[in-house]
Amino acid sequence: MRQSFKIILIWGMILFIYFVSLSLFSTSTSPFSAHINQLVQSLLFIISIFILLKEPNRRNRFIFLNFAIFFSLSLVSLGYDFIHRDFFIQKYSRHIYLQYVSIAYISLNSFAVVYLVIDLLFREFKVYQKYLCTALIIGAATLLVFYPYFSNPKHLYETNDIKQYKTLDDFVQSHRSDIGSSGLDIALQVTLKSWSDGHEVAELLPEENLKRIQSLMPYLEKDNWRILLWAPLYRQTIYIEVLIIGFILLFFGYQYKKDPPQGAYIDKIMFLILLLSSMNIIHNWGFIKSVEWESMTELFTVGQYITVFAELMMVLFFALRLKFISSVHGEFYETEIAVHPEKVSRWRDWVDNLVLAQFFNYKLFNGRLFQDPSGK
Repeated sequence: MRQSFKIILIWGMILFIYFVSLSLFSTSTSPFSAHINQLVQSLLFIISIFILLKEPNRRNRFIFLNFAIFFSLSLVSLGYDFIHRDFFIQKYSRHIYLQYVSIAYISLNSFAVVYLVIDLLFREFKVYQKYLCTALIIGAATLLVFYPYFSNPKHLYETNDIKQYKTLDDFVQSHRSDIGSSGLDIALQVTLKSWSDGHEVAELLPEENLKRIQSLMPYLEKDNWRILLWAPLYRQTIYIEVLIIGFILLFFGYQYKKDPPQGAYIDKIMFLILLLSSMNIIHNWGFIKSVEWESMTELFTVGQYITVFAELMMVLFFALRLKFISSVHGEFYETEIAVHPEKVSRWRDWVDNLVLAQFFNYKLFNGRLFQDPSGK
């Protein structure tokens, strides 16, 4: 049985089980684009496993092991659609599940990227040394950014914004018939407090209190408060995305300066991760700056389809990688990289030829990132 058929068969089984379960058990209101995104990532997970099993270069096996672990989260994230009162009674189950899956997603994504870059920079390191360096970098960054979520699972419900919103919302709901609709009317009757780690710090001064009430007023409408709830997590996710982009730029900078041999299509995969991380920053920043939950979800849906397109391109290059290492010349090339890297030039494919011909100065870049395998 051809491996492409095996991949499609396994993915088809996942799709069948998921959609049948969705129709029978789920009350999910997630956008269709979010489902597509998760299912494309599940396809990437399957291809990563096949690459891992076929990989002739031991160094690269660990690279795709990290990708396989990262994309396996797509299967975990599918479980979010089935968390409701039929299965979990706890009030915050869906919130906590999504919160920690989101943290795991960005953490494992950054781990896969940083390990790949360290593998490139320090080829002579042993595998455990590369993992140790990566774990120290990502562990420190994750703890620094997400520690409040580990110490308190309901951290987002105890931020300054949410505490002030709840105070304002409770007052408006209980005095709706007695007060005017302007921020000034409300500010004359309620004084907000500043909060830190769920603890009251001090009351706001009158001028600051008025400004704060006016800024919170739009979030009293419908489900707009959800933006205030999730904004801190989206903001902190941006920090890790910036870390990812920094390491990817280091990857390409080192490739340009030193021109080391690298596994076929890995640079394309890194470029697509760079694109995805950049888009994630834009999406997250747009979420933070939104005021209306309904319009934000519409933008989220559009952003998801853009992400899906980039992930489909990643599926293409993962599949090309699998096809390449499954061929005789691909296996030979990857083995030579592992044994005699100094004698091997970088593999150049049709994408390289197209980019080099259309967008770059051939004389400048030929031999830097775009080495002709024919040696001409």
